[in-house]
Amino acid sequence: MTNSSLGSAIRRYRKVAGLTQAELGEKTGFDPKTISRFETGTYTPSVEALSTFSEALGIKLKAFFADEDDEDEQRAYLFGVIHKAPSQDLGKLIAAVDLALSKP
Repeated sequence: MTNSSLGSAIRRYRKVAGLTQAELGEKTGFDPKTISRFETGTYTPSVEALSTFSEALGIKLKAFFADEDDEDEQRAYLFGVIHKAPSQDLGKLIAAVDLALSKP
């Protein structure tokens, strides 16, 4: 795994959580500039930093190292999102999935 793919994973899970770099920084104690550098691959986060991010983002540490093109990983990720979603958001998720699957 390259620094850029690790950074992309951090960015992807941060965005899925609906957080800005500043908000993730508040939750983790990292400066937003440092988070930006992790996401761009300029800095490589330590295992401890990744552990802190995984706790703040509500994901397993191994998610940062999963192949985003692996179909099983993608399905597991989607099931996790659905499972954790508040009941009032399930309708939105269904609508989003229907919309995404209806596009050619």
